[in-house]
Amino acid sequence: MYDLVIIGAGPAGLTASIYASCFRLRHILLSGNLGGQMATAPDILNYPGFSAVSGKELTERMVEQAKTRGTEIILQAVTGMTRDEQNNLFTTRTADGQTYQSRTVLLATGTERRKLNVPGELEYVGKGVHYCATCEKFDYEGKACGVVGGANAAIQGAVQLAHAASNVYILYRGTDLRGDAIWLEEIRKLPNVQVLYQTIVTEIKGDGNAMTGVTIENIQTKETKDLPIKRLFIEIGGVPGTALAAPLGISLDPGGYIHVDERMQTSVPGLFAAGDLVTHAYSIEQISTAVGLGARACASVFAYLTGGKAPTLWGKAQIKR
Repeated sequence: MYDLVIIGAGPAGLTASIYASCFRLRHILLSGNLGGQMATAPDILNYPGFSAVSGKELTERMVEQAKTRGTEIILQAVTGMTRDEQNNLFTTRTADGQTYQSRTVLLATGTERRKLNVPGELEYVGKGVHYCATCEKFDYEGKACGVVGGANAAIQGAVQLAHAASNVYILYRGTDLRGDAIWLEEIRKLPNVQVLYQTIVTEIKGDGNAMTGVTIENIQTKETKDLPIKRLFIEIGGVPGTALAAPLGISLDPGGYIHVDERMQTSVPGLFAAGDLVTHAYSIEQISTAVGLGARACASVFAYLTGGKAPTLWGKAQIKR
């Protein structure tokens, strides 16, 4: 019987496991992979303490720290979860047929970036195709770039790119950008940004080593043409990993993200959530917020289990229970 089962080994789950060790919670971390989306990022420029770090290295550092503190990580995908309402206990099942009982569960399964699902996309990921304009390395200076999307993430990405790229094309299937007024105003100030409305990408082209351009189509006229860009940033949101919790009747917002309170408690007693899969009132889908929410969630688990406030941790101090 565990105090806590953490599902997901991205920044939220790994941080929660570090805190769980400090709080002396008997816990286990289950995941089919290490790092989540973080592990696939070529270069991360906005994580405190690193001027630049690859997602692979940051993942390795977090995993090493979690293991050093005492976390047991089992690399198995979670296939199901049930709750015994009478005893308020959870049973979590993994792909290898094992089951784990716990008094609480922390969901940290993150989101998966939506893909275009067009020819060439997977082939050129990291070779010109990226899923976060504000996270990637600064290697687009003087190059023509494209941004797919029409909401804040796409617009903010285009603004950042425009300060160094030769040209930036916003490729959007809609007829009006959906960003906040301040970002729409910024876009209008930039002479090297062009918005192509009612436009979709139908193919990503390259020479085998790097992308060289995209084929775009106007969804109204069906006219197609090649756009010679060197970088394509796909900013069309993500799909939250909430499928495991759905059978428990968990409350979700209209976007499919998990409703939590300020303690990261979901609508199901004993079930907590942290990271990119929680409602956007708390998460901005960045590593830094995932880390903070993971820490907060674990402190709330401690308080839930003990009936007291989680203590502040300093230095090498650990809680004795």
